[in-house]
Amino acid sequence: MEGAVLANLRRMNPTAYGWSIVVVVLILCLVGLSCIFAAEVGAARGQSALPKNTIKQAVYILVGLLAMGLVFSMNYRHYGRYANLIFAVMLGLLVLLVVARLVPLDPVIPKIRGACRWIRLPGFQFQPSEFMKIAFVMAMARYLRYRRNYRTFKGLVGPFALTLLPMFLILLEPDLGTVILLLPVLFAMLFAAGAKKKHLLVIMLLGAAAMPAFYFTVMQDYQKRRLLVLLRQSDDDPRWLMNEGYQLQHSKIALGSGGLWGETFREGLLAGPYVRHRFLPDRHNDFIFSMIGHQWGMAGCLVVLGCYAWLVVVGLEIAARTPDPFGRLLAVGMAVMIAAQALVNIGMTMGLMPITGLTLPFVSFGGSSLLTSFLAAAIFINVNQRRPIILAKKPFEFGDEDE
Repeated sequence: MEGAVLANLRRMNPTAYGWSIVVVVLILCLVGLSCIFAAEVGAARGQSALPKNTIKQAVYILVGLLAMGLVFSMNYRHYGRYANLIFAVMLGLLVLLVVARLVPLDPVIPKIRGACRWIRLPGFQFQPSEFMKIAFVMAMARYLRYRRNYRTFKGLVGPFALTLLPMFLILLEPDLGTVILLLPVLFAMLFAAGAKKKHLLVIMLLGAAAMPAFYFTVMQDYQKRRLLVLLRQSDDDPRWLMNEGYQLQHSKIALGSGGLWGETFREGLLAGPYVRHRFLPDRHNDFIFSMIGHQWGMAGCLVVLGCYAWLVVVGLEIAARTPDPFGRLLAVGMAVMIAAQALVNIGMTMGLMPITGLTLPFVSFGGSSLLTSFLAAAIFINVNQRRPIILAKKPFEFGDEDE
């Protein structure tokens, strides 16, 4: 009797079968869908045009749920067999995007705002750099799962080479937002795999020392201006506020104007000034968190932040309880990827991070970003439900001989 009661309690544990992940993901999707709908319909001002972006986002969510089920249907340990192949295919697509900057490949690879980031095929288009994030985590988890050479400084060359190659190709698109996500994921996975903290610290210090050279030799002018906007955001020069500082200033105004409960509770879903007017560019995409603050106030922002915190905590808990090294590294990589992307996006809307054009996972408009986020959540659940029994010692435990 007691055993049956304990078994039922374990089934009720929201992290035991991953159902809490699905619930949190759906909450984030619905919040994003409400903001996209309000921004689109509110700006139409009674016109009869269909809310195309809202319909598209709803379709993307359904496709994401189907992809989630498909990924879950395969044991995550099979991912390791195809990780290198998927990584190589994504690298090939990134190379194709770089070539498109030199040799026009319209309409398959259009140049939008001076960047080549999308591949258009009949009926759909996708962004390879988004899917590279998933491919990178899988390839790195496969690379690190049974190795020990990364315990030495020289052994870190391989993981960093695997990381810098896609970073370089993505930077040439250019797409600085996605580039800055890969390094936190790499450091987290190396730390979880047992790399020595002193080696990682030395690399971080070397990276920080190289930042001035990166700023003057690699970053483009518009990227430098975005960094300067972060430093000049308290500037009250009217000409600056109407040009470089326009987007950030309106982002912070929209975010703070909702107060505690937001314009939705005060006047209605379609009544806020940033809903009725297009003051804020990219309000349905990169700056959707500002619209959450405007529509749903601080309460809505806290709900969204709580959802991300729950996803990350559950992901790290799954990693901690997984004896399989490949599964543990997958869970850590996906958790840090979601956390880093959410922090960078939210930080840029608040003036705490440079504007990088990075979407908010599960919330922002966009098929590639949304599908990538669903794949990460599906991998969480897959690892959680298929933890193998391993009789050997726990992974990534090293004795004195490894020091």
